[in-house]
Amino acid sequence: MQIPEDPTNSDIRDVLIDLRDVIDEVRSEVRGEIEDVRRDIKGLSDKVNGLGDKVDKQDYKFDAYQKGIDGMVRMSITIIIATATVAVLPSLSPAITAIINAVTNGTQ
Repeated sequence: MQIPEDPTNSDIRDVLIDLRDVIDEVRSEVRGEIEDVRRDIKGLSDKVNGLGDKVDKQDYKFDAYQKGIDGMVRMSITIIIATATVAVLPSLSPAITAIINAVTNGTQ
């Protein structure tokens, strides 16, 4: 609406009423947009919470996997040590016996 060059109170009143109507329309549109944003934020929040649960489950799986790996490494080390003992001691025993005999014979 155009305001005349020399407005009357009635003209100003009409323009203010039109302005109020426009402001009410904008306000209701903004409220609708705010509600949409709130719903979107709520949806994102729910998804983030769901991801937190998935991460916790993955941490549990990783912990279980890590414990399994640790057990396998310990078992492998035990097997290696046992194998080395079986392989080395038979050939080392005669050498130790010879050293002991040499030391005891040399001191007499």
